[in-house]
Amino acid sequence: MLDLQLTVDTRPDGSLFASYTCPCGCNPGVTVTDQTDVVTEGCCCGNQFAVGQSAASHIVERQFVARPGYQLQVQPFQAPWGQRVEAAWAVGPSTHPTDGGGHDHGHSADGGHGEHGDHAGHEGHGGHGGGHGDPGPGKAIDPVCGMTVDIEVATGKGLHVSHAGTDYYFCGRGCKLDFEEDPARILDPGYSPSM
Repeated sequence: MLDLQLTVDTRPDGSLFASYTCPCGCNPGVTVTDQTDVVTEGCCCGNQFAVGQSAASHIVERQFVARPGYQLQVQPFQAPWGQRVEAAWAVGPSTHPTDGGGHDHGHSADGGHGEHGDHAGHEGHGGHGGGHGDPGPGKAIDPVCGMTVDIEVATGKGLHVSHAGTDYYFCGRGCKLDFEEDPARILDPGYSPSM
């Protein structure tokens, strides 16, 4: 079983923010309240993350673990409102499929960190791509992949860059490195965030 470094932070409003460090280097996360059944977040590498009272069942029912090379991993924890909550993952190869662009940033295809490929299965978070508007308080949109990022978590993990007087936050090391390599390309109005 992989140590996915589950982090659960209680917010002042009583909600909690659960995130983890995906083996590919990204940091997907979700906000959960005592009224939440299950909230899911997909990673750019295809791994799926679900949090809620029936998170493991959700992962199984959606057949995320039916894909070749994926397995179910579950970590229960006690929510601040007293309920037992599950963090569940469908964990697979955990690599960013290469796009042929030659940007390896020291990542590898053997369980290390590769380039961003398809962000399959992102549901219930509403924060991908341009044109989604304000991501909400304490959140930002990763300009490289379009993923919603928790500003506090990204800052704490060093996934922040100030460029031309604007702050940018990233889901993981690969996106930050892509941005630092060519910010003009990423910030070009014709650029479309992609995973």
